[in-house]
Amino acid sequence: MLRNKLYIYGDEDITLPAHIHFGKFILNKFKTFNDHVAIINAATDERMTFKELTQLTVDVALSLAHIGVKKGDVVSICSEKVMEFLPVIYGTLAAGATFSPIDVTCEKEALLHRLNLVQPKILFFSPSGYNKHKESVKSLTFIEKIIIFGESVEKTIGFKDFLSRHASIEDFETTPVNGSEDIALILFSSGTTGVSKGIKISHLNLLLYIWVKDDIVSLGVMTLGNFEWFTSYGIIFTFHMHQKGSTIVFGNNVDARKCLEIIEQYKINIIPATPTILVQLMKLKDLSDYDTSSIKSIIVTGTICHESILEAIRKRIPSTLSVIQHYGMTECGSICSPAYARISPRAVSSIGGVRSLFNVKIVDVETRQPLGPNQRGEICCKSLAVMKDYIGETIDYLDEEGFFKTGDIGYYDEDKNMYIVDRIKDLIKFNNYHVPPAEIEAIILKHPAVREVGVVGAKNEEFHELPTAFVVLESGAQATEQELVDYVDERVSIRMRLAGGVRFLNALPRCAGDKVDRKKLRLMLNNNNLLIK
Repeated sequence: MLRNKLYIYGDEDITLPAHIHFGKFILNKFKTFNDHVAIINAATDERMTFKELTQLTVDVALSLAHIGVKKGDVVSICSEKVMEFLPVIYGTLAAGATFSPIDVTCEKEALLHRLNLVQPKILFFSPSGYNKHKESVKSLTFIEKIIIFGESVEKTIGFKDFLSRHASIEDFETTPVNGSEDIALILFSSGTTGVSKGIKISHLNLLLYIWVKDDIVSLGVMTLGNFEWFTSYGIIFTFHMHQKGSTIVFGNNVDARKCLEIIEQYKINIIPATPTILVQLMKLKDLSDYDTSSIKSIIVTGTICHESILEAIRKRIPSTLSVIQHYGMTECGSICSPAYARISPRAVSSIGGVRSLFNVKIVDVETRQPLGPNQRGEICCKSLAVMKDYIGETIDYLDEEGFFKTGDIGYYDEDKNMYIVDRIKDLIKFNNYHVPPAEIEAIILKHPAVREVGVVGAKNEEFHELPTAFVVLESGAQATEQELVDYVDERVSIRMRLAGGVRFLNALPRCAGDKVDRKKLRLMLNNNNLLIK
């Protein structure tokens, strides 16, 4: 067989443990980190060392087994970030069971959709999560026990009472699994293009997810844990950092200013961020009043970040050695990273090169034929890292060659560095052009009065769709619709103009992982009968 010259092939330089068991792998890593701090709650300064984390993981695994949890059973957590959250995940995996996080911010319908898909045997709640959802879960007979992070209430079990079993770390052995087949995680997609899907990730998949080349993460590095642990990226990112010995400093409901306070207090080195977080930081007039000199790397993910925002944050936080975009999906982990760039990218907007064990092709959306450099099409990938399957769904997600169809539009340059444009389903068809809303959003975000923005297409009889912006203004700021329309029109070609105008909101609807929920924005247009003629 010959390699296709239009495909991009990642290297095969990767080493995996023979047991292919994520729980065993992570415990073996933790044992080497000993008294280094693993987790810090920024709100209370409560700390947990890796030795303590390992012991609690062992006790959780044994206690789960004691109440009947075995391989194939599902354990879920519905909670904001708390100190017990990560030990329960690690303990579940060490016990050979499957972990599936439930978004505590879900409303009843979305919550029941997820719970009915994964059917957890054991469900952990924070006190606030239980108070919010207790009526919704009462009728779910597959839930055998509800455990509260804190004191028991009603018919639940308190976390301390649940921890009924203890053994030395040296005497503990993880429950054996078939790493290539048994499911470690069931994660949920962000739901940007429909109902959130359950994604089955094996132990092999998970080990490949966290095997990402980097030169910054090492023992003792301080990482800001600002992504929720019920989101896919929040979990995978934390796993990657912990297996390197990094300390995770977390907070809840952390805005840009609180983020800076945590960075200053704990000398944070690595920040995972979304474009929204970066824009909020960039627009703080007193950013220079905070000590950000400890920051070495900012990792941007979740959605597309325009190069102008990346450049602006580099200038405002000069200590940063790298401000980079990672590209990936819950279904296959990180696909591209600047760490894998073949030649240093010519533009800062590049998402870098294709990572190890991945093959990538760009195909024409209509003909499905592979494309060459600088031609835009759907990004498709093939790898052992690609998920096992969707749960409870029959979806045609592979093409005839077995490549996973990402649904994203992108291209690669002559050096085989990759660029992401937008989601296929988010593209706005305006006067026979496909307009990427992310490019318009990046321009609007530069306006000093704008805090957040989401762009979608308003239905139109003549032009099919008209680019329309939903804008949230900065507190106390003012801007008119015409002002923002003119601001965009002065900076784009005629096909990118805000022909549908601007709508002002107090807040944008968002999916998990901080992505703008464009589906809800379109519904707002439709419900208001905004058929623009």
